[in-house]
Amino acid sequence: MEPEEIAFIERINAVFLSEELDFEEAVREYRRIEEEFVERAGDNEHHVVETRRRITEWLLSEALRDEQPHEVCREIWHELLERGFSGIENRHWMSGIYARCCQMNGEFEAGLAVIEPLIAEAEQGLADPTLPPNPRAFYEQELTRDCKIRDELKAGIRG
Repeated sequence: MEPEEIAFIERINAVFLSEELDFEEAVREYRRIEEEFVERAGDNEHHVVETRRRITEWLLSEALRDEQPHEVCREIWHELLERGFSGIENRHWMSGIYARCCQMNGEFEAGLAVIEPLIAEAEQGLADPTLPPNPRAFYEQELTRDCKIRDELKAGIRG
């Protein structure tokens, strides 16, 4: 692992594991880290984009953990959608986190709007007999998790 990556992870973990910071303070710290590591990335556009994405992912995780209002979660979610996902795994994982934010705030339809397309994608992938073992295992795992979230959203269960 590169020294820059180690430094980034250490800084992020320090914020996430800090019990003294409230949500607003944590957001400020994440944004400082983002600014610093974007600057360090210089002209490396890939590192700039990934740094921004990863910070936004951490913000969404923090919003769920700190039980933030739906407006806060939605704003972070939209930022994440603008920044994009680094891969299918992150898209599924972060979509699940946002769906849980929606569930926590009683925004069941918003959560369903995010989770149902993932279920359809997983079912379509699993229907392909040529799907290799690793993607198959991924879709099976995600389908189980996403169906659980969907069922809770449909039942109106706040998380």
